[in-house]
Amino acid sequence: MNLKNIFILNLIIVFILVAPAFAEDYKIGSEDILEISFYGNTELNKTVRVNQNGTITLDIIGEIEASGKTTKELQDDIVKLISRFKRNITQTIVSVTSFNYQYIFVTGQVNTPGKYTFENIPDLWTIINEAGGISELGDLSRVLIIRGGKDAGKVETINVAEAISSGKIKDLPKIKREDTIEIPRTMAGLISGDISTQIERKNLIYAVGAVNSPGAITFEKNVDILEAIALAGGPTAEANLKEVKVITKDGFYAQTYHLNLEKYYESGIPARYIIRKEDAIIIPRRGSSSFLGINWVTLGTVAGVITSSLLVYDQLRSDEPR
Repeated sequence: MNLKNIFILNLIIVFILVAPAFAEDYKIGSEDILEISFYGNTELNKTVRVNQNGTITLDIIGEIEASGKTTKELQDDIVKLISRFKRNITQTIVSVTSFNYQYIFVTGQVNTPGKYTFENIPDLWTIINEAGGISELGDLSRVLIIRGGKDAGKVETINVAEAISSGKIKDLPKIKREDTIEIPRTMAGLISGDISTQIERKNLIYAVGAVNSPGAITFEKNVDILEAIALAGGPTAEANLKEVKVITKDGFYAQTYHLNLEKYYESGIPARYIIRKEDAIIIPRRGSSSFLGINWVTLGTVAGVITSSLLVYDQLRSDEPR
């Protein structure tokens, strides 16, 4: 055997040994799809989706906690429970067939905008390329990261073009679950064409953060914020309804409205807050510092603080020139 073949064989052996370790490190989350197999008891085999509360339901044993566990930990728990009823079952195999828990959104000037799921969320530049790369009008010098999760609503402006040219892609901010990456238009794209056509909006609204079905929702006229949240599956148990944020377009810029929905639910004051096309509703989780560190200029008060981000140019715009 020559040296080249020995080298290739060693690589294969390393991959075989290391790959299972990576798989075992992954923590199962809500919306993941699991395939559960029982050796010698194929009638019990099942494909299940992890519920929003982090559990799955299996024959014989019923509901069992899955979220936050590795596949190995879940296998052990299933065997421990089911062996009380079927002593001959000593082994099960749990595999994740669809990684839906680790998700992010990519919007704006990319060729394939949308929701993306990963086993492990990669770096910002890899995600942009996963979304088909930037369109002709995309501006990599002003990429926006709109944080989700505990930091829901926090906005970071990143010069990805500079990171690429200086070879510092590895220093780009880490992307986390529920984050939204927005690629804005170049300034040339913003000022070209007729103004009236440039401010046309997509027929969508967006709900992110602590809702049961985050993502894009088809826009309907006269839908208020409560109805929009209901269309997104409603708030989760950990939702902080006192600090809801709505990012809405205002020409080429965006304004941010802070709303106390707990007060809104109780009193109906202010009057119905009607959602507009391409509005983004952000619901943080309780205990998060979602609105700290945002450099926005206060403009006034409308059911909370109205702020102008002056950071978000033509948010969630269609990819076609206007």
